[in-house]
Amino acid sequence: MNALSQLLPLAVGILISPLPIVAIVAIVLSARGRKAAPAFTAAFAAVTLAFIALGALSSAGASAASGTRDGSKVVVLVLTIALTAGFAAMALVSWLTRPRAGAPAKTPGWLSAIDSITPARAAGLGLVMAATNSKNIPLELKGGSLIGAAHVPPLIAALLCLAVAFVGVLALVIPTLLAATGSARVAAGLDRVKTEMMAHNAIIMTVLFAILAANEGAHVLHQLA
Repeated sequence: MNALSQLLPLAVGILISPLPIVAIVAIVLSARGRKAAPAFTAAFAAVTLAFIALGALSSAGASAASGTRDGSKVVVLVLTIALTAGFAAMALVSWLTRPRAGAPAKTPGWLSAIDSITPARAAGLGLVMAATNSKNIPLELKGGSLIGAAHVPPLIAALLCLAVAFVGVLALVIPTLLAATGSARVAAGLDRVKTEMMAHNAIIMTVLFAILAANEGAHVLHQLA
């Protein structure tokens, strides 16, 4: 059960994702934001939950196949080592590819099309962004593997998967709820958030990847000790 204490840091790591946050804020500010934002958030959350559940089933299956709990422990250890190396590499790449000498950050092509986005296209964008998120997917799989390795009752495992997924998409849920207020002040604040996150995306991701790499490295040492 001690391994489950790692779930909250993993969920927070999933939560801090600048591009999905930029996307949901842009959708909220679009002409059909009140309908499109829930569609994007629901689709993103569904994919997030699917990867967490996949990790849980894989870990539980490894234990069942080995007849002991060692199988699931190996799955968790391998994922942790892979995450340590992967996040360290991502931190380096993010730092090396950052905008130089005050140059503006590159704006993704999909961002310009959001002003006229429909709920169906917003859902599609949410699916694509969640299914191709190179930072979140490993965290989701590891979170699920920890749940599977804990050997808790199925209902508890399902609730834990839902809880991790909910925390992971909380940064999308909040703007979606704020959009329902129709407040001009809220809209202006969200627009500032979008601008700042786009401008500093590389630095945010570099720091986040470095923290995640250090955190996973500490878990590797703990598991090998």
